[in-house]
Amino acid sequence: MEIKIEKAEKTIKAVLNGNIDSSNDKELSKALMDIRKLESFEHVSFDMTNVNTITSSGIGRLLNFFKFLDTTDRTMEIRGISNLLYQQFTEIHLERIFPIIKDK
Repeated sequence: MEIKIEKAEKTIKAVLNGNIDSSNDKELSKALMDIRKLESFEHVSFDMTNVNTITSSGIGRLLNFFKFLDTTDRTMEIRGISNLLYQQFTEIHLERIFPIIKDK
């Protein structure tokens, strides 16, 4: 899995490429910690166009990151999610916590 982080003014875009499973969710954890260290941002957008699967551990990491953002009055969203992941995320009602936007 590869993660590319771009910062433009007050928005951070994190592009996730590859599946998030138990063998590489530590990469996701490191990227989220790197984002936490950045200053002067208000919103994080995760582009998951190239992610087909995510384990519960990966979902947990995203939820933990959301909790951090929420305590600092920041927001996040997920964009470009596949139909399969969208179904998985809505079954556990993640869309009630943060926006999940299907770009396709």
